[in-house]
Amino acid sequence: MILQRPITRAWHLRESYIEISRYIRVQLQQRRTASIHPSRRLTLCQRYSSTTTARDDAGEDLNEGRPPRFPGRDVKTTRTPNLSKEQYQSLARFERSNPNSLPSTDHPDDQNHVQIFGFLTSQRSIKGFDFLQLVDPRLELAVQVVLATATPAAPKDGQSGQQQRDDSDSKLESTKSENRDSLDTRLNVAESIKAHTPVQIVGSIVQRPAPSKKGAWSKPSVGSQDGSQQREEKHEATVRKLDPFVGMVDLISHVEIRAHSIKVLNSFPPDTIAQCDTAFPPELRHLQFRTDHDLRYRIRLRAKVSAKIREHMLRMGFDEIETPLLFKSTPEGAREFIVPTRKKGMAYALPQSPQQYKQVLMASGISRYFQLAKCFRDEDLRADRQPEFTQFDLEMSFAGGTQVMTAIENILVNSIWPNVPNIPPLCNPDLKGPSVIPNHSPGLNSWTFPQLTYETALSRYGSDKPDTRLGSEIHRIDDWLPGHVKGMLTSLDDPIVEMVKIDMQGCDPVESGRFIKSFLDAPSSHVYVRNVDGIPGVAVYDPKKPLTGLASFGYDGAARVEEHFHPRPGDIFIVQARPKARFVGGSTVLGNLRRDIYQAAISQELIPAPSGFSPLWVTDFPLFSPVQESEPGQGGLAGICSTHHPFTAPKQGQDLSMLVTSPLDVIGDHYDLVINGVEVGGGSRRIHTADMQEFVLREVLKMKPERVEDFRHLLNALKSGCPPHAGFALGFDRLMAMLTDRTSVRDVIAFPKYTDGQDKFVGSPSALTQGQLATYHLTFTDGPADNSFSPSPV
Repeated sequence: MILQRPITRAWHLRESYIEISRYIRVQLQQRRTASIHPSRRLTLCQRYSSTTTARDDAGEDLNEGRPPRFPGRDVKTTRTPNLSKEQYQSLARFERSNPNSLPSTDHPDDQNHVQIFGFLTSQRSIKGFDFLQLVDPRLELAVQVVLATATPAAPKDGQSGQQQRDDSDSKLESTKSENRDSLDTRLNVAESIKAHTPVQIVGSIVQRPAPSKKGAWSKPSVGSQDGSQQREEKHEATVRKLDPFVGMVDLISHVEIRAHSIKVLNSFPPDTIAQCDTAFPPELRHLQFRTDHDLRYRIRLRAKVSAKIREHMLRMGFDEIETPLLFKSTPEGAREFIVPTRKKGMAYALPQSPQQYKQVLMASGISRYFQLAKCFRDEDLRADRQPEFTQFDLEMSFAGGTQVMTAIENILVNSIWPNVPNIPPLCNPDLKGPSVIPNHSPGLNSWTFPQLTYETALSRYGSDKPDTRLGSEIHRIDDWLPGHVKGMLTSLDDPIVEMVKIDMQGCDPVESGRFIKSFLDAPSSHVYVRNVDGIPGVAVYDPKKPLTGLASFGYDGAARVEEHFHPRPGDIFIVQARPKARFVGGSTVLGNLRRDIYQAAISQELIPAPSGFSPLWVTDFPLFSPVQESEPGQGGLAGICSTHHPFTAPKQGQDLSMLVTSPLDVIGDHYDLVINGVEVGGGSRRIHTADMQEFVLREVLKMKPERVEDFRHLLNALKSGCPPHAGFALGFDRLMAMLTDRTSVRDVIAFPKYTDGQDKFVGSPSALTQGQLATYHLTFTDGPADNSFSPSPV
C-alpha cells in the first residue's frame, strides 16, 4: 500500500515559484506573438491551479462546447479544435484522472494525514457512514476507509439554525470548488463507485478500537523498544481475509482511513462482474490476474525464485550474459521459428537454446556463464511444453559433468527450495525410505542426488524419467513363467516378459478389480490392449480366491510371486512382453502403463498421492538414436540422429572407433535431472575440439556440406584453443509448475500460449496482410492462410 507524507510548506513554495515562472514565460511568448501578428489581441494567461470554480465542477464548460482546461495553457487564446462533445468529455475525464491534480491536505504538517492509492472493492453503508475496503496496488494489503455522509449539525451557542445552515452550505460550496474531481462526501459512495475502481484518497489515519473478543487484536503499545514485541504486534495487526473481488488479502485491523476526499482515477465497466469466483476466458487475462490470488502468487513467486537464482549465481562467480534472439537456422534437433526479413530469401531463426553462443563464450574466456534465456521450438504443445519457454542456462569451462551437477544441486538446495513457502523437502529416494536432504552451507555440497543410468532406469521403471516415490519396480519373470502363459501374452519369439506390482495400499480386492477393468476398457487404454507385442496380463491379489487370485501363474508361479513381491490384498499385477532388443526412446509400454494406472488410481482417490520431492540424475544416455519420422533430427543421411544435440561428447573410456562401426552403442556424457517423474533439465559435457565436432557432423551424422557450414562459426571458435567445458539447461517453467503444484506450465506463465499455439489475449499469430507479404517477399503455395483455430484443452 502506498502511503505518502503530506505535501510540506516548502513544496507549496516551490509550486508557487513554478506557477510564477510559467506565467512569465507565457507573457513573453504572447508579446513575441503580438510583434509578429499585431492584429491579435493580447490576453492574460490564466494561471493553472488545482482549484476550480463550482461551475467547472458541474461540467458547464463542456455543455457550452468549450475545450477542457489543461495545465499551463492559455485557454482563452487556444484555438478550439474541431472536436465533438464526446471528445471534449473524454479529454476532460483524462485530465481529471491525473493523480497529481488532487489538492493537498489542509494540514500539511499533520503526521496522520495521508494520500493513499489503490482499488476499492467491498462497500457497505451503515447509519450515515460508508465503509469501503481499499486494496493496495499489489492486491495484497487492505485497509478500511470510512466516509461520513452529511448529517445536520447542532447550532452553536448564540447562532441560529438558519445561520448554521448558511455557513454549512457556504463551506460545502467552497469544498466543491477546491475539489472539483473529488467525490462529494454527502453522496453514497457505495452506490456511485463500482468494485475494482482505482482511486486516490486523502484522509486521516485513525486508530480503531480494540475488539472485545478474547484472542482478537489488541491495541499495540506506543513507543515500545522491544524489537521482537514490535514484530509480533506487526504480525497481529493484519488479519487474513477473503475479499470477494480480489481474493485473499491481509486486512490492516488496528487503523482505518477517515476519507476527506476520494478521487476516481478510472472507471470499471458497469456491465462486468469481476469476483474471485468468476471464471474468465484467456481473452480476459487481465481480469484473471485481478481476481485470482493464486495466479498472482505464482507469478510473483516466479519473480522471487529467478531473483534468488541470479543472486546465487553472481555470488558463485558466474556472469549473466544475454545472447541474441535473432539467430540463424541450424539443425539442432527441433523445428525452428523463422523470421523473414526484407532482404529477399533471407531470414533469421529464433534460437532453440543459447547452446552455440554459450560454447563460443567458453572459447572467449568467459569461464562461468548463466542466463534466464528465452527459447523457441515449433513443437506440438503439451501440458509441460510451450513454443516459447524460459530455461535457466549455465556453462562452465575447465569442468565436467560432475562439477555441473554439483552446481545445480547447490542452486536447488540453497537458493530455490528455501525461498518457496510451505514446500515439502527434497528427499533421497532409496529403497529403505526417504531421507531429508540436510541444510547446506552456500558453496558446499555434502549430499548428492542419487543417479541411475539410462539402461537401469528403463529396466527398473520403464522410463528415463521415473517417479521413484511410487516404488513398484519392474521385474523380469520370463525365466520362470510357464510357457503356455507366455503364449497367451504374446506371439513374439523369445520375448522378455516383465511384471510390476501396483501397490493399492489395502484397497478392497473387489474394488481393485473393478478399477483395473474400467481402466483397460477406457478408450485411452486402446494403445495398451492393441499393442502389437502383446496384450497386458492382469491379476488382482485376493486371499479369498484360489491361489490368492494368481492361478494363471500356476502353483509354483503363484508361490514365486508371493515370495518376491510380498503383496497385500487388492494389489494389482501387470504382466507385459516386449522384444529382446536394446532400449530405444524414453519409455517402454509397461513403464507407461505403470504411470497411467497410478495416475488413474490417484485421481479416483483409491490411493493417496505421493508427497515430497524425489530428485534423481539419469546418466549414460545413448549418444545417437534411430531417426524418428515425427522428429526433424539434424538432417543427416546416416539414418541416426543425436539423442540430445550434436555437441554432446562421448563418455570417456570408450572405443571411439565405434562412432563409425556401431554409433548406436556409443554412450554420451549426458545427464538429466528428474524430479517426481518430470524431466526438469538436462546437460552434457561438450565436444571442445573442432576436429572431433566436424567429424561427428560429417562422418557420423553425414550432414550435407552446406549444413556443416552452418556451424562454421562454432568450429572456428573451437579451433581457437577452446577449453573443455560442460553445461546444463533447467526448464524454468516446468520447475515453477512443480514448485506450485500445477500440472500445466500455463499456470506459471503470465501470458501463455494454448494448444494451437495461439495467444488468446492478444490474438496471435495473426494473418499477414498483402503489404507484409510483398515487403518480406512471401507467397502462399497451398492457398490462403488458415485463420481458423480449434483449440483443445491441455
